[in-house]
Amino acid sequence: MNERIFTDKLFILIVSILFLNGCSNYKDQQVVPQETLPEAIIKVMSDAYPEATDATFQAIEKEKLYEVYYKLKGNPFYAALNTKKILSVYRMHGALPDSMKQALPAKNMSGGVAEVYKEPEIQIGTDRIYSARYTWNNQAYLLSWLKYDLITPQKMMVTVEPYIKFSYNLVKDEFASLPGTVISFLEREKLRFASATVYVNDKNEKIYDVNAYTASSTYYYFTFNAAGKLTNTTYRAEAFYYNIDEYPEKIQTFVKNSWVFSSMKLKEGYKFSDPIGTGYGMIMQGTDENCRFTFDQDGNFVNMMYQTVVGP
Repeated sequence: MNERIFTDKLFILIVSILFLNGCSNYKDQQVVPQETLPEAIIKVMSDAYPEATDATFQAIEKEKLYEVYYKLKGNPFYAALNTKKILSVYRMHGALPDSMKQALPAKNMSGGVAEVYKEPEIQIGTDRIYSARYTWNNQAYLLSWLKYDLITPQKMMVTVEPYIKFSYNLVKDEFASLPGTVISFLEREKLRFASATVYVNDKNEKIYDVNAYTASSTYYYFTFNAAGKLTNTTYRAEAFYYNIDEYPEKIQTFVKNSWVFSSMKLKEGYKFSDPIGTGYGMIMQGTDENCRFTFDQDGNFVNMMYQTVVGP
C-alpha cells in the first residue's frame, strides 16, 4: 500500500524546500520505509493547505490519483487530489451526533448503523449536505442528509446508496479523462459531453455518471461502471414498463419478495440496450419515499438508491 505519514516538522520542512528549491529534494526527506509519492502531488497539497499537519497519503491510482487524511488547526479532514488539483474535501466529524441519530431512516432500510460522519467542505447554496457510512443488512451504503436549517432543523431528505469514499466532477475540457469505452460510445452516438461525476468506492473502483446532450440539446444521463460498461440510462430505451409483471420473472421475484420494497408502486420502468450494456431500471414510489433500482440483462440486481423524508 502506497502511504506516507508526515509529522508537523517534516511537513513544514517540505513546504520550505518546495518553495525554495522545487520538488526535487522532497524524496530526501522521506521517513523509513521509503515510499514513492509524486512531487506533483506534494505540490498540489502544499499549495492548497500549507498549514496542514499529520497528512497520510494513499494511492488510488499510482502516480495519478491519491486520497489524504490530514489536520487543519487540529480538525480532521479528508481529501482526494490528482497531480493538478484538489478534487474534493470533507471535514470529518467523527461519531454521529445525537441530533442526527434522530434523522436515520425510520421506514424502510431502518435499523442500520451509521459511522464516519462527514461534511463536504465546499457546498453551493444554503442547504447543507452531511453523510455517513451506513451498514444495513451486512452491506455498506452512503447515507446522506440534505439539511435545510442547522439552527431550527426541519424535514430532511435522506438518501441511501452504495457506499463511496469520495466523488468529484469532470467538466467539458476534461472529456479525455473518461474511459475509452465511454468516449467511443458518446462519439458513436454523436452525443456532446456536458459533465460527469466520478464516484470512488472502497475498492478504489470508479463509477461514472455522465451528462451528455444531442444536437437538439436534449440531455441524457448515463451510468458506467469501472470497466466502462453501461449500467443505466433512459437514452433510446428499448421498452417502458407500467407494471411489475411486465419485467422478467427474476426481477419480479426480487421486488415482490422484498419486505422493504414490495409495498411501493412502480412509478417508472424501462429497458435499455446497447452493445456496451443492456439492463433494466425502475423507480418505485411510496409515501414520502422512493427507490431507484437497476438490473443487468439477466435480471440480476446491480444498484439502488433509496430516498425518504425524516423530521417533524
